Amino acid sequence: MSFEKVIGYESIKKELNTVLDVIKNKGIYEALGATVPKGIMLYGVPGVGKTLIANSFIEASGMESFLLRKTKGDGDFVTEIKETFEKAKENVPSIVFLDDMDKFSSSDEKHLDAEEYVAVQSGIDNVKNEEVLVIATVNDVKKLPKSLTRSGRFDKKLRISKPDNRDSREIISYYLKNKRVDNDINIDDINRMITYNSCATLESIINEAAIYAGAERKTEITIDNIVNAVLKLNYGVTNENYETDESILREKAVHEAGHLVISEVLLADSVGLASINVYPGGKVGGFVHLCEHIDRRPYYILGSLAGKAAVELRFGRPASGCGSDLSKTEELLREGMEQSSIYGFDTFNPNGYGGSSDLLSRQEAVLSAEMTRYRYIAKDIILKNEEFFDKITDELLRMCAVLSERYINDRFLPDKAIDLLDEACACRS
Repeated sequence: MSFEKVIGYESIKKELNTVLDVIKNKGIYEALGATVPKGIMLYGVPGVGKTLIANSFIEASGMESFLLRKTKGDGDFVTEIKETFEKAKENVPSIVFLDDMDKFSSSDEKHLDAEEYVAVQSGIDNVKNEEVLVIATVNDVKKLPKSLTRSGRFDKKLRISKPDNRDSREIISYYLKNKRVDNDINIDDINRMITYNSCATLESIINEAAIYAGAERKTEITIDNIVNAVLKLNYGVTNENYETDESILREKAVHEAGHLVISEVLLADSVGLASINVYPGGKVGGFVHLCEHIDRRPYYILGSLAGKAAVELRFGRPASGCGSDLSKTEELLREGMEQSSIYGFDTFNPNGYGGSSDLLSRQEAVLSAEMTRYRYIAKDIILKNEEFFDKITDELLRMCAVLSERYINDRFLPDKAIDLLDEACACRS
């Protein structure tokens, strides 16, 4: 079976297995007038397994392959590109594997005529009538000239995304398979904490948890080891104890509780893990990790403004430290105005930038009014779920108080979150 080393990504493997079938059963496809795709591009953020998938495809094909990865200076590398395509042409059927093709040149989006990309295009054109298949992995397609990525050079372009819930669960299970794990560990709880991370990050978290367990001389990896690893690798939390003002801590707990309550009210069981943490210098941070995306624009805007709304409700003063939340909200509102005309054609800007002073004034007026409106809606939701909100705030504060003592079992873990949310269900409107 092909792709045994690739966990999850069933739709991607299905696509590539079809291409393998075309390669191995040419007669069937040629009778229908079908040919092998001219090129395959696997693109997506780093760490999602593009190179592993490409290598698995090459291994399953049984064809001789020639790897191109930039390890030389510009001039020497251009020569290597030309020579590699010539070797592939002389050893058909073969595959040229362009790994991290967007790193072949240091050119940016405004200078896409780099000599390296010209050499790749020339090489592809030189073998187009030969039994040479070109496979490329790419992190950022925008760094490549469209003349290179067009159909005819790369007929099949497959986006490799971060694992979804199902794939993430399979990957976590795979990395835990050969490790000694406490019987109380629940795969679904772990998945809720770290879903939407890359494959490489998932592997690192599990390995880091095993290192923690070994350092503590445990015989098994426990849930506290995994939470420690998540907090360290994803949120920069260390084992050091840092002090801070209690009022700052309380404000951060209220802020994060606002995010959590709005998220749970809009989409039940959407929160996988929440925490507030003290960093060096007494700086306080926090997060609410969503294991289910709240992707409708109004819901997302409400969730973004919930922290500010909660602080203003509880303390009766403007909230500080909400810059990233406000920027996110503004971005969503502007997108609605300028691209979707959600707020009428008076604010629509077909160019997506610039505009007359009148247009900009109308946009700013709508932006201010909408942010105010959504903030009041968020406050109303929190008030109608005040008991639930208070429970979450207290739990976050209690969790953070024991964080400095490293009593991880008392932290706001997914199973505890679910119990708390169930207990507070009666408080929801």
